[in-house]
Amino acid sequence: MWVNFSVDGRDYSARAFLLDKDGTLISFDHWLRVMEARARRLQAVLGLSDRETDELLIYMGVCPRTGKALPQGIIHLPRCDAEDKVAGYLSRLGVPQALPLVARVFQEIDQEFPFERYLKPLPGAGGLLEEIKGAGGRVAVVTNDSAAATVRHLAALGWEGLVDVVVGTDLCPAKKPAPDPVLLACRKLGIPPAQGVMVGDSPVDLLAGREAGCRLTIGVLTGLGREEDLAPHADLLLPKLDLLRVG
Repeated sequence: MWVNFSVDGRDYSARAFLLDKDGTLISFDHWLRVMEARARRLQAVLGLSDRETDELLIYMGVCPRTGKALPQGIIHLPRCDAEDKVAGYLSRLGVPQALPLVARVFQEIDQEFPFERYLKPLPGAGGLLEEIKGAGGRVAVVTNDSAAATVRHLAALGWEGLVDVVVGTDLCPAKKPAPDPVLLACRKLGIPPAQGVMVGDSPVDLLAGREAGCRLTIGVLTGLGREEDLAPHADLLLPKLDLLRVG
């Protein structure tokens, strides 16, 4: 079913909405805490000094003084890419066999970390999902996180019944900005990409949607992406998700 929606008084329609997860539907805050936990575990395992650990946190994208995100960090990367980056960083410090060590630490933290305690929906996210489903539309979450983790996050927020399809790195080897995850989501939804809208907070989301042939790409400034980075790839650019009105 086609869903009518409006942005800034202009009317649009789509059969499906394909949304990124972190920074679009859910705040990035929980990943900051995960990165901190990973860095502290590496400090304990490797005997890093406080200064070395602070520098590692900065490299990972977390300000050690404020705990806030740093735009130049790697927090936005999929886990496998983040593991490679951190392993490379530690190798330059003289740590041998860094990659298997980093992979083990990341896996331990991901299993132990109480994600549900830190998950925070972004303003308008839950309401938008409810409105889309209420209007007969279809919803996919297309993320560079794993689909398995995403399903857990959606369930923790009570959103599992509002999302029809989840595509993550464990289901699609190619990652955004490649169009493959978006194309896979569209196939699972049973629609051509030209009937779907891609919504995200990062250039990789918008590039993936545009390359896949989505009818619109919508950028939101609720994540790590800056306006000047999103604008070249967005048909529409919103400060917040709740400015997208269904109906």
